[in-house]
Amino acid sequence: MLKEAIEKIEAMSKPQPFVVDGHTYVMTSDGSTLEVRSKLDAPEPLTVNSLDALVHIIQEDSYEQTLFVSVDAATEVIVYGCLEPENRYRRVSLYCALATDIPGWDKEVTMPFDEATVALMTRFQDGGDKEYCIRLLSQITTGAKVTYADNGVASTIVTQKGAALAENMTIKPLVRLRPYRTFQEVEQPEGIFLIRVRERGIAFIEADGGMWRLTARNTVKAWLEDKLKDCDGVTVML
Repeated sequence: MLKEAIEKIEAMSKPQPFVVDGHTYVMTSDGSTLEVRSKLDAPEPLTVNSLDALVHIIQEDSYEQTLFVSVDAATEVIVYGCLEPENRYRRVSLYCALATDIPGWDKEVTMPFDEATVALMTRFQDGGDKEYCIRLLSQITTGAKVTYADNGVASTIVTQKGAALAENMTIKPLVRLRPYRTFQEVEQPEGIFLIRVRERGIAFIEADGGMWRLTARNTVKAWLEDKLKDCDGVTVML
């Protein structure tokens, strides 16, 4: 009888698990309630929208540990701390920089000639074949008559000038352009685009296999290394 009573008391003193709204809790012997979680809570990283802000934060804050600045993408940089033994050897994300204020450019864009001219002047950095594309669109939109042909390799247009003068132009199939696709503090990566002239517009199709992303990451890495070169214990990496 005594043995059964002791076993009964021991069973009652054990934490009693129960589930509420998908969360598991235990009731301890002293009546308190604890939630059972498989993952530890981690503080949300401080998010900024520019590389300049990220550099100022790293320079002003003081740490006894090494900081790892990882250029994860053309539009994202994350700062990690060291492994924390007291936190299951986790590596906490401290800061994050996101390029949220850039217009960007999709893999394939088709738009009317006049809108494409405005886009080239406002959403692309100077350099490459930007001026050539603007001049081409200007010749198309000012011509009295435009016909086009596409053999799968290059497009050809015929612009009617004046009463009888016509000019046959073969369009460059591939052009190099610098759309704003990464942080504005750095030079925009040059990309290769296939252009196709349609009846009522022009198409820009990405033709470099996304290699511009690696160029952008290397450019951001070099910029950060230069700005943080006097900060001890900071490692910049891709």
